[in-house]
Amino acid sequence: MPTINANRLGSAIGAGSGTFSTARQSNASSVTDNPSSSDANAIQHFFSSGRGGGTHKFRRVFIHFDTSSVSATPQDAVINIAGSGVSNTTGIIAVKSNAMSADGSTALAASEFFSSIDYSSPLSSEVSLWSSGSNSISLNSTALSLIGSSDNLTVVIVDHDADFQNTAVTSGTVAAGVNFSTTITLSYTAAASGYGHKVSGVAATSIGKVNTVATASIGKVNTVD
Repeated sequence: MPTINANRLGSAIGAGSGTFSTARQSNASSVTDNPSSSDANAIQHFFSSGRGGGTHKFRRVFIHFDTSSVSATPQDAVINIAGSGVSNTTGIIAVKSNAMSADGSTALAASEFFSSIDYSSPLSSEVSLWSSGSNSISLNSTALSLIGSSDNLTVVIVDHDADFQNTAVTSGTVAAGVNFSTTITLSYTAAASGYGHKVSGVAATSIGKVNTVATASIGKVNTVD
């Protein structure tokens, strides 16, 4: 299974606010480019009750992969992340982002903390179990298509219940840790090989079957490789 190392990382801490939407949508108060140590609260929705209704705060992890070496949509793919502690986690999810200039050429900016995230494009399902050891986030068809068609894949890992679902959870703080000293990787299964040429003028990438036979099972058409 081919593996691609993360090209650039950004760890960000949001500003605390008594208003849920303000905490979620404000610029980051602190950003770290390519963090390299363990952080037990790297992905977090913080809530502390108190006067005025309490305080909300978010933390998110942004990851860029250079996928230029992948020429076709892979069959499957996972992001591998080493954990670093768990605090009442209720789940995390990978979401599409265009942070770090979308190509990893610049460090994460504080202004990208919320504005760069496309919450309407989740790239995985919820990962409800997070450990202090190895964690794998299985990517969905949207992510697989991006990997196969674009030179860049930028994702942000966020808390699922409060952040992704835009719901003001007030039951306490939840967090998932990341050991940034261990390289975050993208592992994938390459697209199935098969007949890779045009058929009747139609590009191979647009062909799933020839005379009901899947292209992955075709070596030749009319004796032609």
